[in-house]
Amino acid sequence: MSQAHLGSFNGTVTPGVNMLETFKKNEIRDNPNSILKYGDMVLKKFGISCPAGTVVKINGKEIPLFTGVFELGMNQIDITSLEFLETVNVNIYYMF
Repeated sequence: MSQAHLGSFNGTVTPGVNMLETFKKNEIRDNPNSILKYGDMVLKKFGISCPAGTVVKINGKEIPLFTGVFELGMNQIDITSLEFLETVNVNIYYMF
């Protein structure tokens, strides 16, 4: 039995928006019977590719992505919020 569901987002982010709400909305749209209809989304793993120097807020903590690439391994932390400080194009994969 799998431990997580895989999803992705490719596009432009809006500053100050918690991307988990966007991910959740997209997942429910794609799977109307999703468990996400009944609770909050918590990411267990994710990776980001974005322009070098982008600053991201993970669980309220600002993290500069010097190289534009960032990944957290499975179950290192529970990610409950993911925000960007500026409008940028990103590629994100995630597991929840």
